[in-house]
Amino acid sequence: MSARHAADEAAAAADTSAPWPLADDLLALAISQPALASTSALEMLAGNAAPRERSLAHHALAIVERDRGRMATALEQGRAALRYARRAGPDREAEVRATLGTTLVFAGQTSKGLLQLDRALRLSAGPARHRVLHLRGCTLWLLGRYDEAVHDLTLAVELSRRAQDKLWEGRALGSRGDARRALGDAERSGADYAAAERVHLEIGAVLEATLSARNRALVALQRGDVVAALTLMEEAEERYRLAGVDQVEQLVDHAEALLTARLATEAQAMLEAALSRPDLAPVWRADLLLASSRAALLQEQWETAASRALEAQETFRAHRRHRWAARSTLLGLEAAYAGEQQARESTAPVGGPPRPSLPQLLEQVRALVRVLRRLDDPALPEALLLLAQVAGDTAHLRVRSQALHDAAARRHAGAPLPRAAGWLAQALLAGQVGDRRALRHACRRGLDAVDEHRSLIGDLELRALASGYGLELVSIAVEDAERVSDARAVLWWTDRWRATALTSPATRPPDDPELASQISALRDVTRRLTLDGDEGHLVRERVRLESAVRSRYRLLRAESAERAGPDLARLTEQLGETALLYIAYIRGRLVAVTVADGRARLRRLAVGRTAEREAAFAHFALRRAAHGRTVDVEAAGRRLQDLLLGDPDPAWSRPSVLVVPAASLLTVPFGLMPALRESAVTVAPSIALWNRAQDGRRGRQHAGHVALVTGPGLSTEQREVTDLHRLHADAVLLGGDSATVDRTLAVLEGARLAHIAAHGAFRADAPLFSSLMLADGPLMVHDLDHLARPPRSVVLSACDAGGAHPIGADEALGLVSSLLAMGTHSVVASVNPVNDAATVRVMATVHATVAAGGSLAEGLRQARCAAAGDPMLVATAASFTVWGT
Repeated sequence: MSARHAADEAAAAADTSAPWPLADDLLALAISQPALASTSALEMLAGNAAPRERSLAHHALAIVERDRGRMATALEQGRAALRYARRAGPDREAEVRATLGTTLVFAGQTSKGLLQLDRALRLSAGPARHRVLHLRGCTLWLLGRYDEAVHDLTLAVELSRRAQDKLWEGRALGSRGDARRALGDAERSGADYAAAERVHLEIGAVLEATLSARNRALVALQRGDVVAALTLMEEAEERYRLAGVDQVEQLVDHAEALLTARLATEAQAMLEAALSRPDLAPVWRADLLLASSRAALLQEQWETAASRALEAQETFRAHRRHRWAARSTLLGLEAAYAGEQQARESTAPVGGPPRPSLPQLLEQVRALVRVLRRLDDPALPEALLLLAQVAGDTAHLRVRSQALHDAAARRHAGAPLPRAAGWLAQALLAGQVGDRRALRHACRRGLDAVDEHRSLIGDLELRALASGYGLELVSIAVEDAERVSDARAVLWWTDRWRATALTSPATRPPDDPELASQISALRDVTRRLTLDGDEGHLVRERVRLESAVRSRYRLLRAESAERAGPDLARLTEQLGETALLYIAYIRGRLVAVTVADGRARLRRLAVGRTAEREAAFAHFALRRAAHGRTVDVEAAGRRLQDLLLGDPDPAWSRPSVLVVPAASLLTVPFGLMPALRESAVTVAPSIALWNRAQDGRRGRQHAGHVALVTGPGLSTEQREVTDLHRLHADAVLLGGDSATVDRTLAVLEGARLAHIAAHGAFRADAPLFSSLMLADGPLMVHDLDHLARPPRSVVLSACDAGGAHPIGADEALGLVSSLLAMGTHSVVASVNPVNDAATVRVMATVHATVAAGGSLAEGLRQARCAAAGDPMLVATAASFTVWGT
């Protein structure tokens, strides 16, 4: 039941002449306090109530039962209310028929429901007319008949004003906002919601005003402002929770907000819990199934997406909600097409139910486009792009061209992501006729639109996920550049979209006592899990606290976003004698762009999956060596180089090499490769991030202090830091019980070099909760966010501290990437478990080089050279990487 729709009935029968004290409160209580409404109504029916009071009691019970999903009981109560209402006058009968009509629609008996609403309107010639008009308008909105809904609701607004009925004026304004939002009119729907909120606040209807505020969240979502949407949604949910209101519609809307942010796993969990409710009304089951299908599609669960979409489509059709049925059809066809593509690319048999052939799919998508065009539905551009893809695969080139033309026509108006879809269509059209200039222009404009969508998002994870059509646009431009062997263009376009979440200005959380309390509690739970093992209640509490922290971070708003691609002329100047090895994916294969002496060269490398598999083998070899097993690490390095890079370019053997790999290759142990072993190798997520770090280094080489921190439980105890103190006599030391999170943050603040020797934990499932174990629990990324002046250089002498999990479009998140995003210039960390004793020796060499004026990369090169002949030392030195600059 629509929250606004339900609330609209709550006062539909007010009459101050009623002799029964609670009679006029029952319908309002049916919405706000359903348990009390049921008890009061049953008490009234047990007494000697007059027909009007008995009608109101049955009416309230009908609303309560309907909102609980008990449609048979609701209809029984509604018909009982109608029997008594006929004896209480036409206005009372009209209002009961209106509720009976909406209940029939929710029960799937749409024709009978609309008939009751029409009869209610004919009966309501008096003061009830604007209320009945409003209920019919809400029902038409629910059925997807938006223009008719706007017409009824506009009349309801006018009649409410004439009657000076503020409550119903606000309701009619809000419901008209719903219909206009469904038509894609964000500006006028937002104005309606704002007006409804003002009217309801004037009369103290706080819950109704909250509903309008929540609907403003949906308008923000329509405009592409995910942060504003999530903020308003969280506020509304808290108000509903305090009022004891449980609204399925609110849950559907929240799930849609999460899906827009591409948080599909979280949305799916929320939706599955709602779908399992035994009291779920059929009409809301369809909405939940539709959202669940979208979540499955985002997670590449094609069969689940298709089956959920089909069930939603059938339910919507049964309820005569044709617009929503069409949107369900679109999701089902997208899932079928994705599954067909996967089947064509896979050598293994693909199970599941039979899918339509491509020719069948083409006809189904063409039929759907006709339906969406007739409905003038906002989902039309998405369907047109699908039609263009299927038509291209089946060689229907004229159909493809027309679909792209129609989609591209919408590129200048609307929210950022629909505009990006239009520019994507324009880029595909330009590629079809070989117009490279138009293709590049369309890709730039499309990426600008996606950047606009991302520009206000402050949370690092949310920014990484908010890719929209960006990856497709970049892929088109990069493929075009690679076809003509334009190395500089491949570099520019790839880096234009790489690690953009990290290069946007860092957004630090405000001083928030609740957030601080949640992080502190999470630290304690994680510490106890480390000591006691995976106790079930502790795991559940950690999940709850992590969810709460994530929710707070998602409300952060960024101030600006950097959009330009790399300045290649400036890059050549900044590189100097350093060689650049840039690795990118194009159509599943790897390419390398080498920049040295002002020249850029393009080389085609291995299939991406082959390279990633060999990198996994190299990690396995290093792990075995760390545990003292006999491993030929030299051979592992040669195999990795052969399969990832092929024959080495002479430039890669220069004294200094900058490697900028694709996100999925960021943790490759590049120092293990023979061609790079004797170079000072630095790895960066993107050129843009490396440039920023280079700029930050200038003028601050010797500012700040050295901080040396030791966590608990190391087999070497504090020997590593004690040895390093001889090289950094002025260093600030922390160890033992003193090495708490708060004290460690204090010594990290403004340091020129920080060294933390501790046990590390990389969380692939939640990279921003990766941590270093200190005396009172883990130091997490969220703790580091509070540093006003992050350390310029950081050495993380800890197992797996250099882990990075690919997320979104060519992004990778973890402890290291978060430090770089905060402004740290260089980070040394391990991409593997390492031997504690060997690590002490490697770190001693690194710090000796730094103390003599060298860089961290030069220090790690010295450690690799010094390790020759000792397999354990070779493996340990190769497990560490320098990130940044």
